[in-house]
Amino acid sequence: MYYSFVFKYLYLLVCANAQLLEIPAVDAIVSSAMLPFEQYMSFGAPTKIASAAVSFETKVAANAKSSVAAAAVADAPYWLADIAHQGVAAFNPNPSGYKVFRNVKDYGAKGDGVTDDTAAINAAISAGGRFGPASRQSSTTTPAIVYFPSGTYLISTSIIDYYFTQLIGNPNAMPVIKATAGFVGLGMIDGDQYQSDGNQGWTSTNVFFRQIRNLKLDLTAIPAATAATGIHWPTGQASSIENVVIVMSSASGTQHQGIFIENGSGGWMTDVVITGGLYGANIGNQQFTMRNLVISNSVTAISQIWNWGWTYQGLSLSNCTTAISISNGGAGNQLVGSVNILDSTIQNCPTFVDTAWQSSTLSTGSLIMENINLKNVPVAVKGVSGTVLAGSTGSTTIGAWGQGHKYTPNGPTNFQGSFTAPTRPNALLAGGSNRYFTKSKPQYAQSPVSSFVSIRSAGAKGDGSTDDTTVIQSTLTSAASAGKIVFFDQGTYKVTNTIYIPPGSRIVGEAYSVIMAAGSVWSSITKPVPVVQIGRSGESGSLEWSDMIVSTSGSAPGAVLIEWNLAATSGSGMWDVHTRIGGFQGSQQQVAQCPTTAAVSAACQVAYMSMHITKVASGVYLENVWLWTADHDLESPTNTRISVYSGRGLLVEGKNIWLYGTGSEHHSLYQYQFSDASSIVAGFVQTETPYYQPNPNAANGPYPRNLALSDPDYSSCLGGNCNSLGLRILNTKNVIIYGAGLYSFFNNYSTTCSTFPLPENCQSMIFSTEGSTSGLVVYGLNTVGTSYMIVKDGTALATVGDNLATYAATIAYFTF
Repeated sequence: MYYSFVFKYLYLLVCANAQLLEIPAVDAIVSSAMLPFEQYMSFGAPTKIASAAVSFETKVAANAKSSVAAAAVADAPYWLADIAHQGVAAFNPNPSGYKVFRNVKDYGAKGDGVTDDTAAINAAISAGGRFGPASRQSSTTTPAIVYFPSGTYLISTSIIDYYFTQLIGNPNAMPVIKATAGFVGLGMIDGDQYQSDGNQGWTSTNVFFRQIRNLKLDLTAIPAATAATGIHWPTGQASSIENVVIVMSSASGTQHQGIFIENGSGGWMTDVVITGGLYGANIGNQQFTMRNLVISNSVTAISQIWNWGWTYQGLSLSNCTTAISISNGGAGNQLVGSVNILDSTIQNCPTFVDTAWQSSTLSTGSLIMENINLKNVPVAVKGVSGTVLAGSTGSTTIGAWGQGHKYTPNGPTNFQGSFTAPTRPNALLAGGSNRYFTKSKPQYAQSPVSSFVSIRSAGAKGDGSTDDTTVIQSTLTSAASAGKIVFFDQGTYKVTNTIYIPPGSRIVGEAYSVIMAAGSVWSSITKPVPVVQIGRSGESGSLEWSDMIVSTSGSAPGAVLIEWNLAATSGSGMWDVHTRIGGFQGSQQQVAQCPTTAAVSAACQVAYMSMHITKVASGVYLENVWLWTADHDLESPTNTRISVYSGRGLLVEGKNIWLYGTGSEHHSLYQYQFSDASSIVAGFVQTETPYYQPNPNAANGPYPRNLALSDPDYSSCLGGNCNSLGLRILNTKNVIIYGAGLYSFFNNYSTTCSTFPLPENCQSMIFSTEGSTSGLVVYGLNTVGTSYMIVKDGTALATVGDNLATYAATIAYFTF
């Protein structure tokens, strides 16, 4: 998650807007032409930027306000709280003494709405030698769930989030975290606390594996004129906020903000309800996917500070002065790269989108809107000179409208206006609707403990060394037959053969439990074998899998971490399931084994493929799934880089596929490949090329081409480095992508090839369409470090020089 993207161009923009943002003495502080974005934002954090506000209404608003004001009540049953807690952090220095599941009341929190619970909550988070922002260190050895029973928890300073932490409340009686009138802190929950040197604790692009869900945050006791934030959330991949309510002051002059994100490389957010505030969400990040945000009674519902690309789906914004502002930086200096908004409803807001886009050589401010219902919204799009697109004081629907650079397939053409929306495949739509099907992660809130089978109670050890293959397989088979949900207590479960998941399975992990493949079964680089196999050819049925990681240990060049064969019924899928290849304790591929100075060795060849959706598969739903080959050692105090080698990222050969908020990084041949597939909706997809390339490059190994899998042939790639493709689409029908970030930062660990604005020549090409592909639409394409942004059948269609924008080059709309 490389974070070098603010160079001279952004420095000039910062200086141009210093007075607007009330950043003191920018020129005196910065002595070079490069300004780290963390530093830029930290100057503003205590002032104007940090004093925005957020507010939202829950979809179950009938009881939201009353419960926010309520005192502590008896906790409702919830299986996660009531089940036996046997989780073990396998590679912790003291696994038997380390506590994974922590109930805040066990650490002294009262939840009575009167007692100050700040210290007790922070003690529950930090206990056990865990890593907080002050340590500036990551680790996989201290996972934790910090659980909040129902009640009202009064806090006077920030709850400081730690690495690898899940803050979870009871979804059946959501707990309230309530700020005192004199609350002090950047956020009620601070996801990356600023330290005494003025910088965040962690580099935000390296903060992975954490969640916040099932909580209500109440800022209403804080005076409206006082700057206050619900959640400060600069974050990286494999992180999420879900089912969260934030309530703020709606008084005139309010300086509250619900969610504040100033940097990072995220991320996923869904089912968040915000009311009140100056800003519902005041946000900037490399890329993000947000769905089902309900924001009302904010001055500005969503303030986009900056981005490379952002995808919003299923927004419900009402009673705000401006629903979405993407104009930060002003005309000619717009800091927002691209925004995609789909399947949303905007109501009772004078302006829907406020933009500073201008027809120019830069492609900043790219905007795509598709299937937007406006109700009493007089101005749909407001530009620097006034109304660009009229709305309605009644009701109207925007079918498809955009602005930016367009390729159809040749270009670029500057456009601003309506266009014909692509035909959405019926199989991808919600029943009886023209909106895409979506499904939030199942939390089994109404299921009793008796519905679950603990994998540890069944006999698995999860200690990272015992072979748990037989126990896991027998438990999954019997649980599917009995209709039980398999609970993987926290642990690292070593397997030495394929784990088959039968139809009808429901599986949920605890704080990202790990299935770790090890042994000779995966030793052949030319004979791939699945680690986890979802269904077999010819099988159909349902599958739900959430909150787990699949990994390898030691040399495993033939490991396909996840193979999906199931013809799935509606609603089947994976939520917060990730592959993590190398770079963690127990992987045997850390700094000592796989330093960047070492030549390619079999010991550091760790996976054949992260995930394969095979030809017989269909109905596959992926949400917030990150397929990651490690670029650095997660246990290293300095995040030391390593060189580990995997072959392929996500190969899709099936049909009817949803890819929401997915990423695939550092695989040697490609990150995404859609081959002979059909009916795919995706967004935001994010990739990074391996940092070691072109030494060796994609064509020269270490993974040989497999014709049976239609691997790309790099012998005829365009001039320059033939590095791993971010996205390859081959002989595939009906693909619609709502946002893509395809990044190549390094040339053999040097970043000189990705310096903005040019040369952008880390590699020659990163997105290739080939063969009889049809029905392809890509919105919000953003690339870094590649000379040619789009290549079709070996011919370059788009070059980076024609589409300069933010640090990433941007194309608003591509089709052919």
